[in-house]
Amino acid sequence: MRKTIGKDIIPLLISIILLIISIGITFFTDYTLNYKHYVGIGLIGISTLLYFKNKKLFVYIFGLTLILGILNLIDIYYSNIIFGIGPIKFNPIFLTLLIIFLALNKELLNKMFPEKELAENNAENIKLIKHYEQKFESKTESELKNIADEKSGYVNEAKIASRNILRNKYVL
Repeated sequence: MRKTIGKDIIPLLISIILLIISIGITFFTDYTLNYKHYVGIGLIGISTLLYFKNKKLFVYIFGLTLILGILNLIDIYYSNIIFGIGPIKFNPIFLTLLIIFLALNKELLNKMFPEKELAENNAENIKLIKHYEQKFESKTESELKNIADEKSGYVNEAKIASRNILRNKYVL
C-alpha cells in the first residue's frame, strides 16, 4: 500500500522549514540553541516519522508538540516570539501552526474523536423521533405495534417513536 502525502503535511513542513532556518542561523552566527529548541527538534523529528508510519499517532504527537509550543515550553525558531497575558506567555508561531493543523486535519480528527459527530446525529435522530411521534399519535394500538415490530420495514426512528407512544398511551 502506497502512502500519499496530502495537504495535511503543510503545518509539519512549515515546522521543518523553521527548524532548518534556526539550525542554519546557528551555524553562521553566534546564536546558540537552548534546551527548548532541542526538545522541539526531537518532537518535530518524531512527528515527521509518525506522519509516514502511523497517522493516528502523528496527530496526537504533533498536536501535543504544537500545544507545548503555544505554552512556550518548546521552541523551533531561533527568535523567540511570544506574547503574554499576565504571567502566561503564548507563542503565536505555534498558535498559527495549530490552527492550520486543525483546519487541514478536520476529517481525520472527526474520525478519531467522533463525539461531536455522534452528538449531531443524536440531535437529528431525536428530531426525527419527535416528528414520527406527532405523525403516529392518531394511530391505533395495533397499528403502533405493527410499526414497532423489528421486521416491519419502518426506519428505526419510526419504530422508536411508536414504542414511545405505546409506552406512554398503552403502558407497553
